[in-house]
Amino acid sequence: MVRIRRPLDPQALSAYRAIRETETFIAAALRDPTQYRRIPTIKVGCGEFPSMLAVQFWSDVLELDET
Repeated sequence: MVRIRRPLDPQALSAYRAIRETETFIAAALRDPTQYRRIPTIKVGCGEFPSMLAVQFWSDVLELDET
């Protein structure tokens, strides 16, 4: 039996690519966690982040210039 594959619609293809990119990123981060930025966490109800920590974190993640 020959099975003919229908092409994926653009939205499904975008979702598939996003999932594959995420899988690749997570696998690489698990192999060598020193190469990736750690996401800071605080247990719920046990405090809060200083506001400058958020600014610094997102500046680093988004590579923003703080001028």
